[in-house]
Amino acid sequence: MVYKTLFNIDLLHAYFLDKGDKKYHASNANDELSDEEKEESLRSYNLFDFMEIIPNKRTRSIAKNHRILIRNHAKGIRVLTSTLRVNSEEGNDVVERFNPVVGLSDDVIFTFFIKAKDRFFLNYSDITEKKNNQFYYLSNISSSITNIFDSNGTIEKWEDFLITERESRKLVYELEKEQEFDTNTPKLVTISSIDETQIEDIEDKVENDTALTEDETEIFDYLNVSVQQLKNKGIIGVLQIKVAGDNNTNLTELVDTEDQQTGNFDLEKQCLLTGTIDFQIYIENKKTFWRYRQKSENQIMVTKQEHPLTKNGKVEIEKSDVTPQPSGSPFFPNPSVDSITKEEQDYYSEIFI
Repeated sequence: MVYKTLFNIDLLHAYFLDKGDKKYHASNANDELSDEEKEESLRSYNLFDFMEIIPNKRTRSIAKNHRILIRNHAKGIRVLTSTLRVNSEEGNDVVERFNPVVGLSDDVIFTFFIKAKDRFFLNYSDITEKKNNQFYYLSNISSSITNIFDSNGTIEKWEDFLITERESRKLVYELEKEQEFDTNTPKLVTISSIDETQIEDIEDKVENDTALTEDETEIFDYLNVSVQQLKNKGIIGVLQIKVAGDNNTNLTELVDTEDQQTGNFDLEKQCLLTGTIDFQIYIENKKTFWRYRQKSENQIMVTKQEHPLTKNGKVEIEKSDVTPQPSGSPFFPNPSVDSITKEEQDYYSEIFI
């Protein structure tokens, strides 16, 4: 028996991995760190310093009953399942495949809450505001956003997984129906007695700007409260992976394997896919205007453009980069993440020099 990877997920955050203007992941190769620089950034990277990926109770039960291990590592989580080696034919070759010791039915779903635990997380992360009733949904189950399997072997941006308010309310409703929450997972408002048809009727009315009845308004408010309760606990997203996902995004496949008694390759067994399923999601750092307050000259200078907030490296700011331009040659430090203000749609980092 050997433990083999069912799937991996890495959450990569630009604030910790970028170095000043040089990015860990960029569309333009000239703006990207070298492979050596990326390795250096990853050596000091630990996702769990600022985030958590928390399996819900049902997922923990699935793991226990199916001999599955959920392991944290510096970039995210690894989900491994106990398997037996079996032989299969590919062309004229006999190849080794891996059959789960405890079979996984197609409808098994692994659910994880993605939680930000750093109190300044929203200050340095380019994500939707806390007040918005929306979640990020990383899944191989159909929704309005990117299927997470699109990131298998590539890096996908976090912003591509933001679902609508309607889908976010439906998500918390479905999670509440499981009634699988305990002290280790976020507690929702009790809405499990509401019929799903009611939910859809209410959402249709909201989309069509049709007035809701008093009872419908109460249900709608409950759903929004449920979303906000999770967000107030730091939950920014949900990871849900189904064994048999939509659009053929499956974790396993049926394979004709060798029958040890007959030697024929006609014994159908569930096997893991031949390649590792590796999801890599990239969270962008927030960009802000940098507002310098020079006390000695009673002057306020603002950068002409937004700049990224990074933990490492330095963004060089020159006199010509700010307005009004100072008469002298002041030093322009990079800002910290603890002093950010929003004015209309723009964010400003406040720096005293």
